[in-house]
Amino acid sequence: MVTCLFDCFLAALPSSVAFAPLLFARPSLLLALTLLFVLLFCVLHFFYVIVFEGFRGRTLGKAILGIKVIWEEDGGVPGPGRAALRAQTFLFVDMLAGIFVMLASPKRQRHGDMAAGTPVMRKRRG
Repeated sequence: MVTCLFDCFLAALPSSVAFAPLLFARPSLLLALTLLFVLLFCVLHFFYVIVFEGFRGRTLGKAILGIKVIWEEDGGVPGPGRAALRAQTFLFVDMLAGIFVMLASPKRQRHGDMAAGTPVMRKRRG
């Protein structure tokens, strides 16, 4: 949960900087600007997860907490396709119901982990 918040913050930061000057626009544009912000956040988060989890097995938030995403089949990094599946599931399903599914799951997996076969494991030190 902490890693998710940290990673979402990292994805939202460039979106916020890009749209900060637009907040001084007319109030009638506020809804459109909010939707653009959310869309930009989703795109940035999607590619952030694909790059970091797909090729390294961990985002910056996961690295800080010492956990990583693996492919259940061979224990290696999930690759960009599975990372994309995890990211899509997070953006479209987990933001709404994921916390309840994760708490009820025996392996503490969210929808994206179950669909992609990618559990999150604590990294072994040494």
